Amino acid sequence: MKIRILFLSMIVTGIAISLHSCYYDNEEYLYSGTGCDTTLTATYSGGIEAIIANNCFGGCHEQASGSAGIILEGYVNLKNEIVNGDVMCSIRWEGCSPMPKNSPKLSACNITLLETWIANGYPEN
Repeated sequence: MKIRILFLSMIVTGIAISLHSCYYDNEEYLYSGTGCDTTLTATYSGGIEAIIANNCFGGCHEQASGSAGIILEGYVNLKNEIVNGDVMCSIRWEGCSPMPKNSPKLSACNITLLETWIANGYPEN
């Protein structure tokens, strides 16, 4: 009887150890995706327009108000301001006036999308 209990306890212990050792806790493996897909959204109409509208309009940089003379509404206006101004410096919060004003910094994904859009030559569609 004692041998049977000892044998069963060894089997249970062996199973418990083997199941515990199968867990693969590797941060790179578990969280390898950034969740930021730039392949479909790094065009003006595919995502950039929405990022700018959601974060830069509302009485600031749309056609009607043009705060500080900066109008980001519309493809041509946005492209011209990025090429000729400090838009990305402000969005990245790198020494320029941080934008959006009185709001949190844009997400890393949105900044990456804007950078990808610029690097790809400002595709419209």
